[in-house]
Amino acid sequence: MKVALTGGGTLGHVIPALSVWDEIVRICPDATAFYIGSTRERDRLTVEKAGLVYHAVSTGKLRRYFSPENLADVFRTAAGFFQARSVLAREKPDVLFSKGGYVSVPVVLAAASLGIRIVTHESDSSLGLANRINSRFASRVCLGLAAASEGGRFIHTGNPVRQDVVMTAGTAAQEDDLILVLGGSQGAKEVNELVYASLDRLLEHHRVYHQCGSGGDFSIRRDGYTQTEFIGEDLPVLMARAALVVSRAGAGTLSELAAMGRASVLVPLRKASRGDQVENAEFMRSCGAAVVYNEGDDLAALVSGVTENTCMRLDMERRAHALYVPDAARRIANIVLGSD
Repeated sequence: MKVALTGGGTLGHVIPALSVWDEIVRICPDATAFYIGSTRERDRLTVEKAGLVYHAVSTGKLRRYFSPENLADVFRTAAGFFQARSVLAREKPDVLFSKGGYVSVPVVLAAASLGIRIVTHESDSSLGLANRINSRFASRVCLGLAAASEGGRFIHTGNPVRQDVVMTAGTAAQEDDLILVLGGSQGAKEVNELVYASLDRLLEHHRVYHQCGSGGDFSIRRDGYTQTEFIGEDLPVLMARAALVVSRAGAGTLSELAAMGRASVLVPLRKASRGDQVENAEFMRSCGAAVVYNEGDDLAALVSGVTENTCMRLDMERRAHALYVPDAARRIANIVLGSD
């Protein structure tokens, strides 16, 4: 079987797609695959590191507001459709697996025009705009969170989690004073500013390891405070060691926290967003697995409120881990292969 993979815009789409591919190969060792993605260099390098051929196509962002760029993006998406159609017509895959993101739309439309079977996956608690479009053409829509609607073509599979995260869970000793701060793969200005403003109080009782992205203030030097633009292969170990994680509420990160069984204070992206992170954070809060930061809250107080109450933290860890679906990638792989 030949599988086409697509999805991108952030590594939060690319890495889960590769996790599904790993499971497809385990189930069907003779399977082959290629990837159609964005022009982002990090996406390409990540896919090629996994041993797959990467085809970049043009695409435009799917905005929910008026912008002069919208017209240009229509033409970019149209160009991406024809580029993807050319690749798919040449490669003739049996199925397209889409992990979503704006780059997936022209690829899914191209696959549909060629009669290629399509399976898509939504990580968040509700379908994003790209997957609302993609789902119209998909034979199956896999759902990462049980909060999303199920029934018919919609199947709750859970979210794939990277094997290095799964393998690291429980292997490193948890350190009661270590706070891990994650602003996403590109950092987050709001999270950075909250940490900087709260740093004196956080460091009274904790050590802080902060992934700040390229917008961090690297002039800050404090005992017990480590700041880095991006955490790569060390992330699973740091997550395993942390007593608490302060994070955005992207579905990929939340799934990794569930796999690790880690309590968290979530700072969801509220502006320039469809509200998916707010919904994700509320889902975690309603399950008792996280505390949610709201504008005007005292971040240091929220952190201390969890770390200083051992019973509360352990209960949050247990509830977070209960949300983990350990065979999510395999469930999705079986659906892609047509065996479920």
